[in-house]
Amino acid sequence: MKISPRLALVIIAALFAFPLVAAWLMYSGAIEFRPVETRNFGTLVQPPEPMLIANVETLDSEATSLAELREHWIVVYMVPDPCLETCLQQAAALRQVHRAAGRNQSRIRLLLLGRGAADYEAELRAVYPDFVLAGETGPELAKQFNGIAALEGAVPEKSLYLVDPLGNIMMFYAADFDPNDLKKDLKRILTWSKLDE
Repeated sequence: MKISPRLALVIIAALFAFPLVAAWLMYSGAIEFRPVETRNFGTLVQPPEPMLIANVETLDSEATSLAELREHWIVVYMVPDPCLETCLQQAAALRQVHRAAGRNQSRIRLLLLGRGAADYEAELRAVYPDFVLAGETGPELAKQFNGIAALEGAVPEKSLYLVDPLGNIMMFYAADFDPNDLKKDLKRILTWSKLDE
């Protein structure tokens, strides 16, 4: 069977045009496409929520502005009160995740919030002096964290929140988080993101 030159030209043109038309339809919203599976281990906060604080009063009496922290990816850990063995183990795991970031370490800040951070400051500093420790979060931020955790059926204490350099809470990890999952997510994010550069 012989194909006419005109039909061959139409088939070749269609092969080149189809991906462009499909991409334009997806971009315009005419075709709804969402991947069934994602590669992240934490739970994506959809849509990302701006963190509801302007300043973080750190325990070393320095007011650290959120704008200053926003230059980094922020891992926020809600420290329970009391901060006992499990809490200190999670803090040590965060230290290991931070150290495992290698040359990207400077792009990540570890912010520990809550009354437990204030009451157990010495113990937490002994685990890792580079933690940014802050006491009470204020009602707005506590309500926001409670809302995000409630969507996943979790409690905010001992939970992790990943905040992007624009100040948006974009990922959540429940209290029983696996530090290796956080490490993998951060590695992927820091490889592909240029928000903090």
